[in-house]
Amino acid sequence: MKALKYSIIILVFSISFLKAQNSPWIIGADANYNLPIAGLSDRMVGDFGGLIYAGKKTTENWTWVGKFEYFKLTDVNKDQMFKIVKAEVNDVISDYRFELPLLEMEFTAAGLSVEARYNLFNSSFLEADLNFGFGFYYWEYSRTGYQDSLYIDTTGAGDLLLAEYLNVPPLFQKDWSGGITIGTDFNLSLFDPLSLNLGINYKLIIAELWPALSLNLENVSGFQFLDLRAGFRVKL
Repeated sequence: MKALKYSIIILVFSISFLKAQNSPWIIGADANYNLPIAGLSDRMVGDFGGLIYAGKKTTENWTWVGKFEYFKLTDVNKDQMFKIVKAEVNDVISDYRFELPLLEMEFTAAGLSVEARYNLFNSSFLEADLNFGFGFYYWEYSRTGYQDSLYIDTTGAGDLLLAEYLNVPPLFQKDWSGGITIGTDFNLSLFDPLSLNLGINYKLIIAELWPALSLNLENVSGFQFLDLRAGFRVKL
């Protein structure tokens, strides 16, 4: 709850600061594709989310916005869902790979943040900005439990050897965590006051997922994403 309190304070302060300026407001809405990278990519694949924002130009080159975003990942990375087991067959110790097709995971995040945008280029039809954002995210992660007996066919004729029995309990984590984004935005003028917004950002949520080594899942320190945005912006 402290993180929620701080995020609200940040947004209220930003809006109060923006209201004091005599510059046009901007509002916008983007769809974004959140592609996990680094450790999180070993667990899950990307999915779509959305964000809304409102802000003001405070100087010739700087614009400040308050932003709310939400996204949810539901598909596991099937290529990484396997277990390696060492077993001795015919007096030879070898590694055996077992797929984990029934393993399910889900990750959800909602964030409140402030974003500063520095104008790099401005013409009648195109604006390019460098942006940096910081704020707080509420996130939830769940993983199903897993029970299975892993057998090795020692002869190819159906003679099975029990290599390992998996009995891993489910996991649920949730928390409020700080986060940052950095990237670029391009606004293509369609007609006054509407623009098409395209952006690419690096996003980091400063949090941790616990390991489950029995399922070949390493610890994830920091949730990292490539955030691809597309939407519309209006100047008021």
